[in-house]
Amino acid sequence: MDMQENTNPILPAAGVRRRTAEDCSTSHATITGGWRDDEGSSNPSGRDPSDNSTASNALLRCKKPFTMATFNASTVREEGRARELAHCFKQCNIDILGIQEHRKVHVEETQFSRLEGQYLVTSSAWRNLSQAAVGGVGLMLSPKARKALRTVTPISERILVAEFDSNPVTTVIVIYSPTNVAPVEEAEAFYEKVGEIIRDVPAHNFLAVLGDFNARLGPEDALYTYHGETNHNGKLLVDLLTEHDLLAANTQFRKKRGKRWTFLDRCTRAKRQLDYIMVRKKWRNSVLNAEPYHTFCTVGSDHRVVSMRVRLSLRVPKPIHKIKIALNLGANRNYVTYNLLHI
Repeated sequence: MDMQENTNPILPAAGVRRRTAEDCSTSHATITGGWRDDEGSSNPSGRDPSDNSTASNALLRCKKPFTMATFNASTVREEGRARELAHCFKQCNIDILGIQEHRKVHVEETQFSRLEGQYLVTSSAWRNLSQAAVGGVGLMLSPKARKALRTVTPISERILVAEFDSNPVTTVIVIYSPTNVAPVEEAEAFYEKVGEIIRDVPAHNFLAVLGDFNARLGPEDALYTYHGETNHNGKLLVDLLTEHDLLAANTQFRKKRGKRWTFLDRCTRAKRQLDYIMVRKKWRNSVLNAEPYHTFCTVGSDHRVVSMRVRLSLRVPKPIHKIKIALNLGANRNYVTYNLLHI
């Protein structure tokens, strides 16, 4: 693929149309380089009527739903697998896909490219003691999400943060957690870092954390879970959910047990629920559905894609009400206050 240079930033200066700035690269503070285009120019001629409207670029709206998802791809280093990923992404009408384990090692802190008309953003993977490429997180964006993109910030090898235009602003955190057999200190440090990042996200933003958490949640910690007990990573995840008032969206909807698992061990054929999409509880009415699907099976991963459908809802979640109920116990009338939770 040929690199195409363009001096215009992804967020153009005054007087520069956003369409003119199509070929570009993003970081939190500055923008360098350009989108690597495998299909010719990524700056087609012609004017998009919506380019003059800031509101039209908003990702999250009251009447128009959009889809975000998370997927551990196992690897997309080979061009064929990367193209298949982009094809599945487009066919499923996903706008934002958080990717774990792309295993692409590159010199740039963040690399930008185009595949099948979609946009791929990756922070570099790393090499283990055997010099094999492992890990790496990234995002795949639809043209709609690409237009709304404000910033992309690689925090570490396992964490990437992106911000999108919408009202409220949409913040997406893509994470890849250490496995449950990793050193305890490594896992605890990772979850602590994720907590720090979440604390820095403004309270009014729509926050979505897309990730392979390598965590199992038991029925005491999640409504609809695949597992019977919570493992160590699961306990760290529960602490994170509790501290930051979050919920795991794909454990909130009643699904058959076979619709809950997200990972299939190729050796033992054991199924596990390890991947989650987290949102703030204040926005739970905006989540229309969340569940795993087989639609990315042609990519060749041992994980299923977990998808979440979102439409902005400004309804305030129902609070806990205190209701007085009169009980007539024989000759005596006792008034007892019950806390009733209305869902």
